[in-house]
Amino acid sequence: MMSHDHTMSSKPVALILGSGPRVGAAVAKNFANAGYSVAITSRKAADGKAAEGYLSVKADLSNPSSLSAVFDAVKAEFQSAPSVIVYNAAALTPPAGDDLFSIPTESLATDLNTNTVSVYAAAKEAIKGWETLTGDTKKVFIYTGNKLNTWIAPMLLTTTLGVGKSATSYLLGAADTRYSKQGYRWVQLWPYGINYN
Repeated sequence: MMSHDHTMSSKPVALILGSGPRVGAAVAKNFANAGYSVAITSRKAADGKAAEGYLSVKADLSNPSSLSAVFDAVKAEFQSAPSVIVYNAAALTPPAGDDLFSIPTESLATDLNTNTVSVYAAAKEAIKGWETLTGDTKKVFIYTGNKLNTWIAPMLLTTTLGVGKSATSYLLGAADTRYSKQGYRWVQLWPYGINYN
């Protein structure tokens, strides 16, 4: 059961979608240390409070329709929409050997849901939430990426991941072009730094 201490938080809220033990945990800790209220999601999360004090919401990001409930839980807990959303989930299905088209169509669809369609669903929720935030709170959607966003790898292993990463790179570039004048930023984090589209 989630706690509902409804004291209006003046702290900005960061939502980490796909909070695993490495990148997601480090990102959550950095936002908490910077003064943010933090919410994390993962398939294995227990709804409620995580050991670190973060709001923990169970979510399967291969199901895009689950995103509205995640954002609703964050707003209910913190009485504020998240100003920063970090999308850190990813999925891939390797082919059998070197047969690219051995990947089941259903697996490609599921991976695309995680890598792209759920990003789109989260971005729609982000915009709705940002429209309710006042003041000069930074409004940023961060997508953790790698060079597969713009580079076609010669490894068949990463095909479904690369398809999703490149599609999402295009989506976020379009979003940043459309919404940056409103102060809404769409950022792709690369291992080598930040890429503002």
